[in-house]
Amino acid sequence: MSVLEHASSVTEQASKVRIQADKLRTFAQTILEQVDVPRDQAADAADVLVWANLHGVDTHGVRNLRPNYVKGILEGRIKAQGEFRIEHETSVTARVDGDRGLGLAAGPWAMRLAMRKAQEHGVGIVAVRNSHHYGAAGYHAMMAVPQDMIGMSLTGLMWPKGNVIGVLPTFGKIPMLSTNPIAVAVPSGVEAPFLLDMATSITPYNRVMLYQEVGQPIPAGWALDENSQSTTDPATARQLFPLGGSRETGGHKGYGLSVMVEIFCALLSGGWDQSEEGYKQIGDAHFMMAIRVDAFRPVSDFKAGMDAMIDAFHQSPTVEGREKVLVAGEPEAKNKARRSTIGVPLPPNVFADLTALSEQYGVALEVE
Repeated sequence: MSVLEHASSVTEQASKVRIQADKLRTFAQTILEQVDVPRDQAADAADVLVWANLHGVDTHGVRNLRPNYVKGILEGRIKAQGEFRIEHETSVTARVDGDRGLGLAAGPWAMRLAMRKAQEHGVGIVAVRNSHHYGAAGYHAMMAVPQDMIGMSLTGLMWPKGNVIGVLPTFGKIPMLSTNPIAVAVPSGVEAPFLLDMATSITPYNRVMLYQEVGQPIPAGWALDENSQSTTDPATARQLFPLGGSRETGGHKGYGLSVMVEIFCALLSGGWDQSEEGYKQIGDAHFMMAIRVDAFRPVSDFKAGMDAMIDAFHQSPTVEGREKVLVAGEPEAKNKARRSTIGVPLPPNVFADLTALSEQYGVALEVE
């Protein structure tokens, strides 16, 4: 069982309540509008959150609506009505100021801009600074697939003097990086689209929090506590390892990928810049790229080749106990098919948060 499959099963086992995706999406959008997020941005943000839940990426779903986004807006850390502004632009690139607004809205806005440029010129690249957490990286990359484009989505954050919670650089003693994910989505024909959506840390910190919320220990080797001691207690986990773990098991590769993400996101956007205190980063930074497949070859030929590649993996021999070799995106597609029918599972803590929002703002929450 993959980490995603295990995490989504943990959520489902802890859940007593389900809600259909369309109702959950409407609820999330309405709540965001109640805290003064413009309708179009609220719709985008709600879609990002529910997409994550539908695909089994519960770490990045509606569990974050109240504690991260609504609370962030009410406390003034997130600007409810952020205005995304192009600061510099060429035919194929743009640098954007996210205006401290919802990253859940800045991400889709930026990918649409990248796709418009790709539609006209074959490729479009947009870097965004001064934003906030943009949810599941895979959502933004997947936006390109219906347009017969390859989508890439990255988001990065770095603390030059360290942070209490974060990812350790290889050989380092203090966390300096966020989990800096990479997502790449590729259209196919009859097969599910290829979707690589991965943190460059050994796990996203949201998954550590999810395990804490459902009362499950985290696997050994994921994290250290504040005293740099190994821990399986999610409540004490503070320092995450880069993808690969220690230097001996390839952690330097995950660390290198994380820095690469930071370069593409923060340096290109101007998010990593000089101040009176030296170089630092204000807010999250994002990177979106769209590549039009037919700028290289006919879409039908590409999709047929993609299907053949995926099928070759499916037909390959498997280890004992596994039905077939999977490719990235298939567990998410399987989750979406199931949860589109049975509804999105809501663990007790998430249901309590949504119920509190429902009562506070007078918005009905229609559960199964």
